[in-house]
Amino acid sequence: MELRFDQNKSKVRQLADAIRMAISSGEFKEGDILPSINKISSEHGLARDTVYKAFQELKEKGIIESAPTKGYFVSKTVNNIFVLLDIFSPYKDDFYKELTANLPLNYKLDLYFHHYNERAFNHMMLDCIGRYDLYLITNIANDMYSDVLDRLDNSKVLLIDLGKFKKDKFSYVCQGFDTTLYDCLTSGLNRLKKYKEIDFIIRHDSEHPKSCIPYFIQFCEDNNFNYKFIESDFGYSDVTPGTAYLVASHNDMIRMVKLCRSLDYKLGEDVGLITFNDAPMLEVIENGITVISTDFKQMGKLAAEYIKTRNKVQTYIPTKLICRGSL
Repeated sequence: MELRFDQNKSKVRQLADAIRMAISSGEFKEGDILPSINKISSEHGLARDTVYKAFQELKEKGIIESAPTKGYFVSKTVNNIFVLLDIFSPYKDDFYKELTANLPLNYKLDLYFHHYNERAFNHMMLDCIGRYDLYLITNIANDMYSDVLDRLDNSKVLLIDLGKFKKDKFSYVCQGFDTTLYDCLTSGLNRLKKYKEIDFIIRHDSEHPKSCIPYFIQFCEDNNFNYKFIESDFGYSDVTPGTAYLVASHNDMIRMVKLCRSLDYKLGEDVGLITFNDAPMLEVIENGITVISTDFKQMGKLAAEYIKTRNKVQTYIPTKLICRGSL
């Protein structure tokens, strides 16, 4: 077991990580007795209390156990997985629940969110290097490669959800945002024909990939719809009968529902409404909100399969239009 301490990090954390990596690499196998606290303390110039705390940290995670006659020994192998998602949302909750439901108990997942904050994303990425067996990452943006990904062993990385950039060296389970938007709108063309115009509500600071916009324009022009974009706050004057609204965020979708109620416009007749990313609430609001969504549960299942088998996977989960009463 090799130890090289970084003065800027806790020695307890570094020792615990070194022991965990030695177990992961097979240097210590299930049931093996670990070197004693005294031996590690003496060989590496560490305080006994530092070694004890590192052992306790590993014991709490179920990686090692202790017995009066054996000392500390490797318990059933625990696989530590780093999971970094963009935001907490109902559809990401579907992904995570399906992921954990399909993994055995000896897989421990540490879940974090970057909230599209690049500084936080880079900090969490750099802090996790070498501390986990596998890494599941939702990138900071859909169409921009993050150089910090190069710091990880690409054979241990699964990119989740976002990833229009070149990523052949990684495994990935992503969704599409560009031609898929055109295809989804086309599948709902018969319902959309009752409207004269389609307005896209996508705020200028929205995290929804802007690369889908040309495909929205192309669909409208190919099918003779008037269209416009609403990029900031909108109110009563922006809600017009005979218009269908494609809304990027759930918050703006709820605002649109409230405005339609106040104006006594019926969704699916006077006004059409489509949003992105399915969630249970969308099935019960009004007569149901039409949604363009990928199958996040399937994404979770495929991610779990990758974790268990370590087999490289490179796939896009199909995106579809789920028609409900609002269209």
